[in-house]
Amino acid sequence: MPTIDIHKQDLEELTGRKFTVSELAEVAQYFKGEVESADGHNIKLEIKSTDRPDLWNVEGIARVLRAHYSKNQGVPKYKAKSPKTTINVSKKVKGIRPHIAAAIVRNIKIDDFSLRQLIQTQEKIAGTFGRKRREVAIGIFNLDKLTAPLLYTAEKPDKIKFEPLDLGKEMTMAEVLEIHPKGKEFGHLVKPFAHYPIIIDADNKVVSMPPIINSEHSGKVTTRSKNLLIEVTGLEMRYVETALNILAMSLADRGGTIEQVNISDANGTTIVTPTFGVKDMSVPKSLINRTFGRHVSDSEIKSLLLKSRYDINHIDKTKSGHAHIEYPSYRQDIMHPIDVVEDMLISYGYNNIEPIYPIMSTQGKLSKETNRNKRIRELMVGTGAQEITTFILTNKTNLFQKMNLTEDNIVELTNPVSSNWSTLRNWLAPSLVEFLSKNTKVDYPQRIFELGQVVNLNKRSETGTIDEYKLAYAEAGSKVNFTRAKSILQSIIRATGKSPTFITQDYPSFIPGRSAEVKLGEKSIGIIGELHPKVLTNWKIEVPVVCWEIKSI
Repeated sequence: MPTIDIHKQDLEELTGRKFTVSELAEVAQYFKGEVESADGHNIKLEIKSTDRPDLWNVEGIARVLRAHYSKNQGVPKYKAKSPKTTINVSKKVKGIRPHIAAAIVRNIKIDDFSLRQLIQTQEKIAGTFGRKRREVAIGIFNLDKLTAPLLYTAEKPDKIKFEPLDLGKEMTMAEVLEIHPKGKEFGHLVKPFAHYPIIIDADNKVVSMPPIINSEHSGKVTTRSKNLLIEVTGLEMRYVETALNILAMSLADRGGTIEQVNISDANGTTIVTPTFGVKDMSVPKSLINRTFGRHVSDSEIKSLLLKSRYDINHIDKTKSGHAHIEYPSYRQDIMHPIDVVEDMLISYGYNNIEPIYPIMSTQGKLSKETNRNKRIRELMVGTGAQEITTFILTNKTNLFQKMNLTEDNIVELTNPVSSNWSTLRNWLAPSLVEFLSKNTKVDYPQRIFELGQVVNLNKRSETGTIDEYKLAYAEAGSKVNFTRAKSILQSIIRATGKSPTFITQDYPSFIPGRSAEVKLGEKSIGIIGELHPKVLTNWKIEVPVVCWEIKSI
């Protein structure tokens, strides 16, 4: 969980209200936080939410608290002046780091508090929300040292020289990756490419080498800086814009004036950033009442929504009606009405919910499915295989491309935090092969299995999906073969009193002629085979792998 440092006086000035440390510990529930330690006015907070980057700085916390202690409620309102500056985007960054957004903040008074918060926010968002700068990297510059327009492009590693921040000498981009501490830490993000991203101003001076390091010329922000340029680069525009909005809002909360920036691509298309748009949603009143465990009046719904930083378009008068609300676009975590109700409960206060004791006692026991899975796991361990447990979330590249398959319809997340975790798996074998690919330095043979859930589309179910357990086994090593894997599978199935048959069948993931369909009677329950060399290459595995996967028996 993100941990941030704040100064109590700074928080009080931004909130317009004084707090004791004990009071702060009590109201921390409103921003999903907890006071970890306090040393005078220096407070360390742990934020119990990894999907709310807007709460990872003192400005975001003050924004939440103002809604509870003042009339400053509803969706935060920010105005941005029309753009005067342009960033031109070259075709060269396509396929490397294609997206950029920027904002200018003028007439900002930077003191020690705000400077520390600015640096902390930049690091937390790029490190956690930005997946260690892979998805999002942020640069903040002294605008008065830049000459517009700026160019976001990519060049060969040895073509351009500049002085990176805090190093004291000029060097090429290739040398930055070899010498500068930030180059060593984040160089892997650009090394696979023939050209590296770079931002240059109209005087041909280097502004930044995203996502690695800013230049010494304009990238050093101090308490004397008055006008700032914030630029954010990344792989997906929605994350880039979210990060930019959070930084711009934080500086606006400290008195800065936001000015938009034109982002013009090579095709002549221009967008302006930032934009502080809103999204809408309808929340069933029945869901609110059911979650609260009581009837919640329309007036209370309105009050709780405003305190939770939502705007209200309309609340239906009927009991079966809806609350029609708007929420800020930077709230990437809002995916379902229950997320809104959760915020309402937080504003209400979990401690204010009256507990209701059950009127009847029940006695629990393990389900048949649990007992069956326990027995299968014991049988698999008996074969000498090691059990692994992998994430049910994955991505299409792992499920299809790396397994030499054409893409199929699967369950996808509407609003994934990362493209690495954007789908629910529909089979287990890719998870096992990924595990083997991360353990190529471990002694062979390696024998692993997983009994886990997969999710498939099903139009007949209420949710449109169906969960089921599958059992998968993989063995890697120079002497692995189809026969041994088949014998293990036969012994596991026969231990349940059933007898499988194997029908020769080619599959794209397996070597032709070395795979089969597994059947029980006339019912197909799985597949078995030796992985195709192309699959092994995709996963960077240098030894043969044989695997099988069946429906849980």
